[in-house]
Amino acid sequence: MRGFDDRWADFPDYILGITREIWEERGLGDKMRDYYAPEVIMRMPGGVSLGETAATTATVAHLHEFPDRQLLGEDVIWSGSPEEGMLSSHRILSTATHTGDGAFGPATGAKLTYRAIADCYAKDNQISDEWLIRD
Repeated sequence: MRGFDDRWADFPDYILGITREIWEERGLGDKMRDYYAPEVIMRMPGGVSLGETAATTATVAHLHEFPDRQLLGEDVIWSGSPEEGMLSSHRILSTATHTGDGAFGPATGAKLTYRAIADCYAKDNQISDEWLIRD
């Protein structure tokens, strides 16, 4: 894919791969800067944030509450071209234990299974727009 790192076989491989690197391998900071545009727009139920730093902060906060979160990428549907930009909708199944205080309230110790859908626009190996919802 022109504009993307050669190690990605196709766009679903890119989406699943960067998700693994950021969340499973805890590649915060460097990986977030690698794969999120400096002015990325993140749309989530709690509001809209702007910039890679805000996206990294939200990721760290989520991992503080759910430090053992595991993600299973269930499916990626996509369209577009590397020249015009790629669109994806990525469905994820997560398991986690609520052991940290935060946006979801005081830690409860509850074991959770939940889904998320992330819709992303990417070009030149970086996501510049993401819509995220968790159930």
